[in-house]
Amino acid sequence: MNEAPDPALRIVQTDYDHAKGVAYNLVLLVWRRRTMPDAYRAAMVLATEHARKHPKGIGVMQLVEVDAVPPDAEARKAFTEFMKWPGVAHFSVTHEGSGFKAASVRAIVMGVTALSRPSFPHAVHNSVSEAANWAASQNRNIGAVSDARAIERAVQSLRRLHQQDYPPVP
Repeated sequence: MNEAPDPALRIVQTDYDHAKGVAYNLVLLVWRRRTMPDAYRAAMVLATEHARKHPKGIGVMQLVEVDAVPPDAEARKAFTEFMKWPGVAHFSVTHEGSGFKAASVRAIVMGVTALSRPSFPHAVHNSVSEAANWAASQNRNIGAVSDARAIERAVQSLRRLHQQDYPPVP
């Protein structure tokens, strides 16, 4: 049974590798397979547009699925640029996997963060729920939507819709 999409979610783009959307003051990205530099650049344009609607700042929430491939050098460069983007008030990456691959994903994120030295709060999370709670607390600081459950619903809705549009290959 397909659930209805979260009404707060506006889907901006989906393709085989990722889904991009906005909800509240948040730009949401779900990376399911490859992390593509052009998709990051499009997300930066989206962030600029979304920041115009939310002058106190936006949050960026990325979910890297367990079967996603680590980003190549060009994608890491785009990720570094995004970590310096104007209008971003907070930024997080979530990877729910465990083991060596999960540790490598988190290490890549921490390395990029160290290189980019963002001027805003940033975090790496182990679950969407944890990330939503963190985003809600950051949003309280800028007077934006701080309902963690609503934020989590929007992220999970984007994730679910992408999985429906691009089912796993057997």
